[in-house]
Amino acid sequence: MLRGVRPFLSDKYDLTKHPNYKYTADADKKYLFDMERYMKRKPAIVKPDEPFEMYELTATDLQ
Repeated sequence: MLRGVRPFLSDKYDLTKHPNYKYTADADKKYLFDMERYMKRKPAIVKPDEPFEMYELTATDLQ
């Protein structure tokens, strides 16, 4: 509801009719995101002789 606007009724959009519905977890369980599995992933390990770039960011860099 919005202040100063009279309430109104409208039909809800049927999400199953959307062309990309087939890519949702409701339509196919293979698209379900498993947070626990994601959090258990091991981070990439940098070998001692492998070159890499390191960046140091501060709060002002992020603004």
